[in-house]
Amino acid sequence: MKTILLSLLLCCTCVTTMYAQHDEVSYSKNDNEFTLKIKNSSEQVSLTIKGDVKLADDDNSIAELSRDGSIFYRKKNETIEVENDAQGNLVYTINDNRKTNLSEGDKVLIKDFVRLLINYGVDADNRVRRIYAQKGTSGVLDEVEHFESDYVREIYLSYLLKEQKLSKNEMVALLDKIDQYLTSDYYKAELLDGVMSSFLSEESASDAYLKVVSNMTSDYYQTNTVNKILNTKLTEKQFSQVLAIVKNMKSDYYQAEVLTKLSNNNDISNDRFANVMKIAGSMSSDYYKAEIITTALKNKSLNSDRYSQTIEAMENMTSDYYKYSILTSLVDEDIKDESAWSTLIEYAGKMHSDYYEAELLMMIADKMPASETLKKKVTEAAKNISSDDYYGKVIRAVEKRT
Repeated sequence: MKTILLSLLLCCTCVTTMYAQHDEVSYSKNDNEFTLKIKNSSEQVSLTIKGDVKLADDDNSIAELSRDGSIFYRKKNETIEVENDAQGNLVYTINDNRKTNLSEGDKVLIKDFVRLLINYGVDADNRVRRIYAQKGTSGVLDEVEHFESDYVREIYLSYLLKEQKLSKNEMVALLDKIDQYLTSDYYKAELLDGVMSSFLSEESASDAYLKVVSNMTSDYYQTNTVNKILNTKLTEKQFSQVLAIVKNMKSDYYQAEVLTKLSNNNDISNDRFANVMKIAGSMSSDYYKAEIITTALKNKSLNSDRYSQTIEAMENMTSDYYKYSILTSLVDEDIKDESAWSTLIEYAGKMHSDYYEAELLMMIADKMPASETLKKKVTEAAKNISSDDYYGKVIRAVEKRT
């Protein structure tokens, strides 16, 4: 397992990151003093930085260190310490030898040391601007491949999203990098939050965006990020992609949140309805199942297949209250298909509650097509009612039909 060391300091801000195995890393800021601590047991590396560090443009040395800052670095038996003298000049202590002028051998050690600083995000804000100025978006994206930490990768990718105007192709390339190189759902969600909605009208960008969401493992972050595209009508492809994401969620709560919003903001065709019902049928919560189904049933243009599809989705429901709330949405006098009404009547006759069964059968008797066959079916279903009072009410409702 990767190790995370979280340093909690009084009145400070801390960031914990994931690195290679055996790394222990903590970033903190206390009274505006930045501190980075690293310990890598496998390579016998330790690093402590206090204060702000600015790297040289060639990425081979340190250009500046804040006045009271300090750096201590150890790798196996070699050590490097960096601080400022009274005049603000950098002073190095390399293997216990204090130096202001560096030999070629010293420079090689420092170059390796600076590469470590880069890998852990030191001076990342300045460095990403420099890379972008020299190599553009592709240069920044190429640089992301060299890092092991989602924390550092997010700094570089976030710069592109928040401070640069990207083309469609650049946005797709960035989204591909997010999916390829970030493992943390938190950092993925942070970055996706910066994607302008206008990009998602482009199929290639939308595909790349939803691919990142699909590969998340957290229902919470998936829901928060996919919500970005749910306020507008989706294409058939987008609708199917969102359903695929919802299908793999583990939480009924988050499934219901997405599906309800999806149904409210989109036209629900017969095919879409059938796919939504399949997901609803797999849910364990009667409450959320009822919420999804009743929302989808608000679309009155659905064909009569919605009767059998709805009842199939309700197969494992136990609450007569929620069954009743769903089935009343199916009582539609504009439906003339007797087989659909027969399906509804048969299911109503299996309810355990005399009250809900009677209420539903009376509603059906009032709205169903005039048919002797359907009248007989309602009468037969009513025999399941044990209360004479409720049974009588249903029979009288049937007899009112001519």
